[in-house]
Amino acid sequence: MKPKLTIWNVLTLLAVVLPTVYLACTWSALPAQIPTHFGIDGEADGFTAKKNMWVLCLALPLGTYLLMRFLPQLDPKQQLNDGTVNYQKLQLALVALMSCISLFSLYTALHPGVQFSRALLVLVGLFIAALGNYLTTVQPNYFVGFKTPWALEFPRIWARTHRLGGWLFFTIGMLSALLALVWSAPVATTVLTVGLLGATVVIYGYSYRLYRREVKAAAAGH
Repeated sequence: MKPKLTIWNVLTLLAVVLPTVYLACTWSALPAQIPTHFGIDGEADGFTAKKNMWVLCLALPLGTYLLMRFLPQLDPKQQLNDGTVNYQKLQLALVALMSCISLFSLYTALHPGVQFSRALLVLVGLFIAALGNYLTTVQPNYFVGFKTPWALEFPRIWARTHRLGGWLFFTIGMLSALLALVWSAPVATTVLTVGLLGATVVIYGYSYRLYRREVKAAAAGH
């Protein structure tokens, strides 16, 4: 039975083609060098030749889409299901993020005086928040999630690890997006970077602690 085409699938496909369409429509007005990397202050510090932007605008979102489309078929645990709404939302969020990066670069090249670093950080923060929301529901698998060895071994540890990790990612993402809006890009970037690194340490430590509890409970049972 063929998978049902949903609104999330349609939006994802639109996100795949949008950067290429925008590139084609603005081709004649684009400069020879396109800014594709930006520092913490929002200033461009890396450039790509205009002729190579086809790769960025098409291959980046399309490659992300294909990876997410076929990833469930590669999961030995068969726990990833691309037919669920949550997975389709995650796929859309990832492809949209890749597409927005390309669109951001093109728009910045066309409007060199405009600073959009804060807007991009808001987008990244919202993506991290959406990812965190999805991670609270993801089932044990080898590709998506906090794949600690202890969580992969025990389903209960996986569930509790992902409830905590998902909540941390959601909170950090929303906080960094809010700071980018009301404060500054450097502050938001610092909170996002330090927050995610700190959250990763906490998540792995928490997962190991749960494992030690499981071992002690099993030993006590014998």
